Amino acid sequence: MSILCTLKNINLSFGSKVIFKDAQIIISKGDHVGLLGLNGKGKSSLLKILVEDLVPDITAPPFQFDKNKGLTDTSNQFSVFMVPQSFPLIKGGNISIKNYFFSFYPQLQKIMDELTATNHSLESERDNTKIDILVDQQSKLLEEFENCDGHKIQQSYLSYLKYFGLQDFNLEVKDLSGGEQKKILLSLGLSSTTNLILWDEPTNHLDLESIKLFEEELEQLSTAYIIISHDRYLLSKLTKKIFHIEHGKIKQFDGSYADYLEHLQLVEHSQAKLLTKLKNSLKRETDWMRQGIKARGCRSKKRVEEYHNLIGKITDIKAKAKQDLQLALHGSSRQTRNLIEFKEVSFAYPNSAELLSNLSLTIKKGDRIGIIGSNGQGKTTLVNLIAQSLPPTTGQIKRAQNIVVLHFDQKRQEFAPELTPHDILTDGSDMIHLPGGRKKHISAYFESFLFDRGDLHRPIKTFSGGEISRLQLAHNLCKSGDLWIFDEPTNDLDLETLQILEQKLIEFDGSIVLICHDRAFLSAVTNKIWLMKEKSIENFNAGHSQVESYLEANALEKLLVEEKPNNTNETTLQNRTNYNQVVKLTNRQKERLKKLPIEIENQEQLLAKLEDQIEHFDFNNNSKENLLHYNELSRSKVALEEKLLELYEELENIELKN
Repeated sequence: MSILCTLKNINLSFGSKVIFKDAQIIISKGDHVGLLGLNGKGKSSLLKILVEDLVPDITAPPFQFDKNKGLTDTSNQFSVFMVPQSFPLIKGGNISIKNYFFSFYPQLQKIMDELTATNHSLESERDNTKIDILVDQQSKLLEEFENCDGHKIQQSYLSYLKYFGLQDFNLEVKDLSGGEQKKILLSLGLSSTTNLILWDEPTNHLDLESIKLFEEELEQLSTAYIIISHDRYLLSKLTKKIFHIEHGKIKQFDGSYADYLEHLQLVEHSQAKLLTKLKNSLKRETDWMRQGIKARGCRSKKRVEEYHNLIGKITDIKAKAKQDLQLALHGSSRQTRNLIEFKEVSFAYPNSAELLSNLSLTIKKGDRIGIIGSNGQGKTTLVNLIAQSLPPTTGQIKRAQNIVVLHFDQKRQEFAPELTPHDILTDGSDMIHLPGGRKKHISAYFESFLFDRGDLHRPIKTFSGGEISRLQLAHNLCKSGDLWIFDEPTNDLDLETLQILEQKLIEFDGSIVLICHDRAFLSAVTNKIWLMKEKSIENFNAGHSQVESYLEANALEKLLVEEKPNNTNETTLQNRTNYNQVVKLTNRQKERLKKLPIEIENQEQLLAKLEDQIEHFDFNNNSKENLLHYNELSRSKVALEEKLLELYEELENIELKN
């Protein structure tokens, strides 16, 4: 494969802090790279080096950035496009969604400004000689815009905006939600014509539907890209190579993120405890994602026409997904069963349409609730109502007496720059007071968040942004409360820090409400899901794994409605007739046709038994062995479903010839 670029002798230090020491990487055409590393260890710095916004230190031997090495097509020179994590607001005025595009293409902006000025001059000019000059200038500018792929890139950008649900291009970007602004960044990245795209946390602030749309587009992309993400599903599904920044070096691994985790288990015993849980869950979920893609393809394009009863099966899946499994609730020592209760609560912002309507719901002791839903459905508004940051427009919200609710929103807490972690985490002593009355020495607690003990007395102003995020996490998780509320807690966290947060929330014995779009995180932490849509909430009492199957069934049902058999036209039927006339079954196919229905029936019976075991699984037993048994049942179910789909497809293909 052709090499796009090589970077050698990368050395970078900020004061006494070493980021890179003699590091190097090779990026080839079509590489799909996941970039890993702790926050503050150089991920963003590496991206800045690639776009040449940051120059490494001068060293001997010197830093080398060899571009286009191995590219034989001189017209396709090395080019890179950076999609930033945060949405850059343009200074000096308001800007529409449509025109925001030009802020990433200054050359096109310059041409467009000159073209606008030329057009304006043409409108008022009366001298024919000057008009001819202006028309010639206009023609040259349009040609230059076209030569820079201006029209191609702009039209692709507008098309992707529509794909992500943004229709009014005249809206000003400053008035958009975080999710809508993120969709603009995705559209910019996907419309880029460069041969390397850099993505910095592209799924932050996105709802699950938009994340899946983005995944589908990225999966089809042949362009090379490097992606920083805490979304383990996305990394497992889309990466084929891993760059891992560690101890100033960049380790390169050919394989998916899930493969890399298995590799780490074998070669890095020092990280075994940190990665074991992550590896187990990723292995299961990666298998599901891979099989799910194939399953959707088979069901939507082949099984629909020949197996009309699939609609009924999907309806059954949806019905089962709504059944309560009555999970055991493990709360704090508080005796009150109901912590917060909504009675017919509605909410609308001033001069706006109603956002939430007639909600009746209860947060009980031991509930660990994940809130999901499309952007704009009111997730943040709901948690603000729970936290008493907003009053309801109508209805009543009852709270248990003396309940302590801690609300950690998307805004990161700011610390005075001269303070140290010791100042922030303690009251002057060397002990940390943790929820549930537990105590822990400050050094041990600090190190559990992947800090060095020597950093305890280092001023905050010397910490990187990622290190401050980790410190904020340590500060928040030592507070005591009956209910913790988190709004997008996984945003901006590296995978190692995310694993810490996940483990801390699992250990917390109070109640939790969190808005989150990280599917692996939701699966590990929650035992209930609230799906917000159309001003209301659908309640699932068995965690994210249950709502995932329900959403999948919804998507399939929608697809089936679009592809009902009455859409089959005469041409399709004629093609089938012609096909039947020219193809005959072999003896082997005839034999398979006899055996396949029996084999399918046996597999369906096995699947039914397995589904019954899962449906009646005893979640009251929270032992490790019991949970492993549940995971094994889930894996077996996925394997059986995949086998059935293959049998259905084989049967259909033979029947078409019969």
